[in-house]
Amino acid sequence: MSKRPSQIPLSRGVSRRSFVKQAALASGATALGAPFALADEQGKVAPSERINLGFIGLGGMGSHHLQWFSQQPDVQIAAVCDVDASRVAAAKESLKINDEQTYSDFRELVSSDSIDAVLIATPDHWHGLAAIAAARAGKAIYCEKPLTNSIGEGRSLCKAVEAHNVVLQTGSHERSNPGAGVAKKLIAEGRFGKIHTVRIQLPTDEPHLQSVKDFQGTPPATDVPEGLDYNFWLGYTPEVPYTEKRCHFWWRFISSYGGGEMTDRGCHVIDLAQYILNNDATGPTKIEATGTPAAEDCLYDACLDFKFENHWADGLKMIGNNEGPRGVWFEGSEGKLFVAVHGAELTAEPASLLQGVEVPKEPPYAKHRREFLEAIKTGSPVVAPAEAGHRTATICHLNNIALRLGRGFDWDPTTERSNDDEVSALLTPEMRAPWSL
Repeated sequence: MSKRPSQIPLSRGVSRRSFVKQAALASGATALGAPFALADEQGKVAPSERINLGFIGLGGMGSHHLQWFSQQPDVQIAAVCDVDASRVAAAKESLKINDEQTYSDFRELVSSDSIDAVLIATPDHWHGLAAIAAARAGKAIYCEKPLTNSIGEGRSLCKAVEAHNVVLQTGSHERSNPGAGVAKKLIAEGRFGKIHTVRIQLPTDEPHLQSVKDFQGTPPATDVPEGLDYNFWLGYTPEVPYTEKRCHFWWRFISSYGGGEMTDRGCHVIDLAQYILNNDATGPTKIEATGTPAAEDCLYDACLDFKFENHWADGLKMIGNNEGPRGVWFEGSEGKLFVAVHGAELTAEPASLLQGVEVPKEPPYAKHRREFLEAIKTGSPVVAPAEAGHRTATICHLNNIALRLGRGFDWDPTTERSNDDEVSALLTPEMRAPWSL
């Protein structure tokens, strides 16, 4: 795998792709006689063709997605990318692909004319820049949640997706769980009356989370493993010494790279509330959050024990805490409904409110991914588009900002601005050169 220079501009054009597309259309080339990407509209392709999919990020979630997509008859894994050469080598061996299909720099992958779509499963701080680059290159995008690691990056991504008219599916697969769809229908029909309160439950009593809570200080620097482009891994974040406790799985508990449990699984639970209540185009107006901060010298600075309360302009209140089981309660004037995460099982109080209700059994991951592929081929809508993913991530980020500041603040979901200067300073991270939005 060749090394790619990190100075390639983020906004690389797609002039060759556009030229070939226009030439094919002008010459009357048929779908079978032209490459897959040469469709009559960008992002919409002939159903008979295979989708050339590139993978950006080959860690836990990336490998999980890779296993499923590689088994789909209408998908061709055309390229893989990771800053860790050992992960690329493993994928290359598994997929039996050649060196020309492997990358260490996502910008070269998305600029390839042979790629129709990308799946982004990097650490959170790379979601925004990778997805924006893909959108500007005209690629369809499946991006893991949270959609981006900051509110400013999220809005920039939404603008890029709209400007370049590309498909984007956020990896909020709980929306594709049949139980979520049933809950959405029941609440819309008024079975539970007017919903006035949503309770988000995010338990943090699991062993790996307890180990993060117990962690103290910052480990000493160690040598960067051979094959890991650590400077690229850091990306736009500050240059800091390498330690294995910073990278791979553990990055999610460091605010430069992730948002702790608030964005890791909070995104799933809060997203269910957003989806079921049809709030994908808006957000809260008042943010309050309290929690137990990490020690000042601790590597893991994301707050894991917290409570939050958000208020909407229409009177809706969202309350979050670390109680279990993981899921969301909808409290209405006629009763309460609980939707569990990772299964979307429904529980009602009183139980009679679910009498006669049946929830189909269907794996949400497969449905969510398949919907992405069909959207590319036919132009059908996705259940978790860019705006929805951004709005859910925004709620998570706002609560993390309140935890960081130790106080609440007002928020305008229309302008996505606060009258609080300290809040405004945290909406978009400062980016280390050469990276920028």
